[in-house]
Amino acid sequence: MGRALENLTGALFQRPPLISAVKRQLRVRTIYDSKLFEFDNKRGLGVFWASCEAGTYMRTLCVHLGMLLGVGGHMQELRRVRSGALSENDNLVTLHDVMDAQWLYDNSRDESYLRKIISPLETLLVGYKRLVVKDSAVNAVCYGAKLMLPGLLRYEDGIELYDEVVLMTTKGEAIAIGIAQMTTVDLQTCDHGVAAKVKRFG
Repeated sequence: MGRALENLTGALFQRPPLISAVKRQLRVRTIYDSKLFEFDNKRGLGVFWASCEAGTYMRTLCVHLGMLLGVGGHMQELRRVRSGALSENDNLVTLHDVMDAQWLYDNSRDESYLRKIISPLETLLVGYKRLVVKDSAVNAVCYGAKLMLPGLLRYEDGIELYDEVVLMTTKGEAIAIGIAQMTTVDLQTCDHGVAAKVKRFG
């Protein structure tokens, strides 16, 4: 089974399973790494870990693994241990914590518990290079305008063409995810043009 898992790394073709909510068209998703933790030969049950691209269907990966082994296969259980910048060890809270924090705020206007259990959106975006937008351009970007160079205040080193970047206010608030239209070198040398386009989802 370990060898079959190794064969299922890299860029793979996947068709979303029947129960998925998206169109069942063929797509490519990348499995970066995988490890077999254990395999019970009597029960035909394996436990493995995988690091994969967003949008990968682990259910489909399990079916493909069964095909490679010639025995058929399906996913019995899935545990997501990381998503983006957050892992299962990062400030996990229960819905009871959320309810208790809301009760405390409603009854005593004490927001300290809420602030402890609810992380700001920007926590998810720490892996992106940043473009800081001038206050005068924030509104236009919020309405979907491209970030033009006159609206750019600061930027990080190492930005490459078409990198996903996060557009930020001067106060450190995320405005949007963007697609860089210039490299850091271009940003240093040009005085006009499009620095980034707002990425649209859906």
